[in-house]
Amino acid sequence: MNTLSLNVSDPAILVDKASPSELFAAIRDIKEWSERELNSVNRIIAVWSARAIAHPNDREGISELQRLIHYTLNRANSVATLPAEYRYRWEEASDMLEARRLNLAHADPKAQIDRPHVREILLYLHQAENREQPQSGLAEHLDVTAGRVTQLIGNLEANGLITKRKHGRDNLLKLTETGQQYAEGFDRKNDTRTTRGASYLRKAS
Repeated sequence: MNTLSLNVSDPAILVDKASPSELFAAIRDIKEWSERELNSVNRIIAVWSARAIAHPNDREGISELQRLIHYTLNRANSVATLPAEYRYRWEEASDMLEARRLNLAHADPKAQIDRPHVREILLYLHQAENREQPQSGLAEHLDVTAGRVTQLIGNLEANGLITKRKHGRDNLLKLTETGQQYAEGFDRKNDTRTTRGASYLRKAS
């Protein structure tokens, strides 16, 4: 098996090509960091961290990435060739992943379901058929202030029901797998009530 080469001109090509085990092996073989190797590892850590944080249910992925970053820092420090700016960036990425991991450990999506507007938000996003929806549209849909929507979304994101990503001045929202499951359950209940109501009306007529 060939060792992954980090000495590339465009680090973006490694983001989807490399696996954690390949990156571990490539970093293990580094004797002294080159600028290209630094840029490659920096790009991979930045993109993988953003993806891990954006997928609330991927606790295993977050832990694996944390181990990779810790190994990278320790390996780099042992050869004393890692510039301080990269060390600070990777330590910051590790801290963000740890904060996300702790949030997930205490997340309780079930406890959020009966809170005001939660069912409406999940159904609203579910009806979008897995397409991201702008957060700005929720205030009008729920007839609440933008500030209230921000509070609601922050709580749902922290409890693993939705994901959020910045898009210009707005945020784009999407259900997580857990949020999708709850929303589908609400939909089934609504369909059952509608069917029962139609059956009652037919009998009454």
